[in-house]
Amino acid sequence: MSLCKFRLNSKQKTKSIAHNLYELSKKGDIFALYGDIGVGKTTFIRYFINRATKLDYIPSPSYNIYFKYQSKKSEIYHMDAWRIDDDLEVFNLGILNFFQDSIFLIEWADKIDNYLPASKLNIKFEYI
Repeated sequence: MSLCKFRLNSKQKTKSIAHNLYELSKKGDIFALYGDIGVGKTTFIRYFINRATKLDYIPSPSYNIYFKYQSKKSEIYHMDAWRIDDDLEVFNLGILNFFQDSIFLIEWADKIDNYLPASKLNIKFEYI
């Protein structure tokens, strides 16, 4: 897997990269987002899903764990793994069954790294 760095110091740049990644994405892609709270993970995913669905309001799944959206390409799952505490919860959610047939975006991916395939795209957000 190659690593690219982008300096996303504005919402417009974040939107542009998110839109471009959606255009390049395909069924089976997993985007694992890492970074501190407030660094832009949710904003990035909202732009990605907006491009895919044209929805204006995309809520954070912090309490629901994940939301599902439909795009022309496939179903898209937006997951916030922040509240996942143990292995049993990962299995009970059934998310491992969704990976092959959807596009999967995961905030706080480090909480479930052990269950994510090596082929995932790691996206690390840092304050600049």
